[in-house]
This record gives sequence, structure tokens and C-alpha cells, in this order.
Amino acid sequence: MRTDPWTDWQREVVALIRLDLGEVLQDVREEDVDWDAWRPFYEQGHSPQAAVARAFVRDL
Repeated sequence: MRTDPWTDWQREVVALIRLDLGEVLQDVREEDVDWDAWRPFYEQGHSPQAAVARAFVRDL
């Protein structure tokens, strides 16, 4: 079975948001995220960790 890198990246972003920001965003789901806003992070080659850090203005 072949996976889609963009979908895999999205899933990891959601998992990281739940893990890192669980106190306020533990119930976030993939369909809750504005993926058009996140797509540039993916296209620029940011890891999910770096994208979450940038999106939420956190130090790596």
C-alpha cells in the first residue's frame, strides 16, 4: 500500500498539535485544520515539528 506524503505530513502535524498543545487543542481533528494555510510549510520542506513551531511561534 502506497501512502501520500502530504497526507502523512498532515497526520503528523495533528498528532504534534495534540501532543504539544494538548491542554488547549487536545480534540483537534484533521478536518479542523485549514490545510491551505499549512500547505506552504509543507512545500517549503518544513518538517511537521518545524511547521507546528512556526505556526504557533515556538522555539525549536
